[in-house]
Amino acid sequence: YHLNIMVVKSLGLLQHDSPGRLGMGLTGVISANLLGRRHLKRYFERIILHDSRRQPPWANLTDFPSQHVSLDSNNLRQALLASGSIPMVMEAVRDIPGAAAGVYRDGGLLDYHLDMPWETPGIVLYPHFTDRIVPGWFDKTLPWRRANPEQASDVLLLAPSREYLARLPHGKLPDRNDFKRFLGADDAREAYWRQAMAESQRLGDEFLELIDSGRLHERVQPL
Repeated sequence: YHLNIMVVKSLGLLQHDSPGRLGMGLTGVISANLLGRRHLKRYFERIILHDSRRQPPWANLTDFPSQHVSLDSNNLRQALLASGSIPMVMEAVRDIPGAAAGVYRDGGLLDYHLDMPWETPGIVLYPHFTDRIVPGWFDKTLPWRRANPEQASDVLLLAPSREYLARLPHGKLPDRNDFKRFLGADDAREAYWRQAMAESQRLGDEFLELIDSGRLHERVQPL
């Protein structure tokens, strides 16, 4: 197992944590993204922090300025914090050791799901929470923004069906909004999460049974 952590180096107004400047920067990102993902290079650079014993499993990345940084004990904490630094929710992480000086945030802003040029032998197993690969965080509300089919040609996306999700409490997977939904009712929130976890265990058991029985191909659908 080799860990890869993806973050973005923020450019321009996105280097600020003040709501005013950051808000203006995000407005620019939203507008640029509507014109096309290629315009996001004015706002973000992709940084991949990885185990130095093995390069990440992707071909040469040319869509956005990208850098590789060795992951070690000196920058693991900062890398993890940056990978969850959502604008307007958490402060950015500054000057990750080993990377260029700058302001770093959640890599999902640029690569929300992994629509990447995989370069690895065999099939890429991609456990996911949805049946759609959304390239960037700002593409979530853009149904026409889809993954590159050539990059997904060797990807086996393992996702819960809509029927499965409908059977879950509240008809969805647990998420951070549950802290608001169950405000002041931690016991109820935890019980809901445990129930969803138990359903997920059954989902995993079904997947293993399909593999063991050789019937996995019966469930495979084109992306």
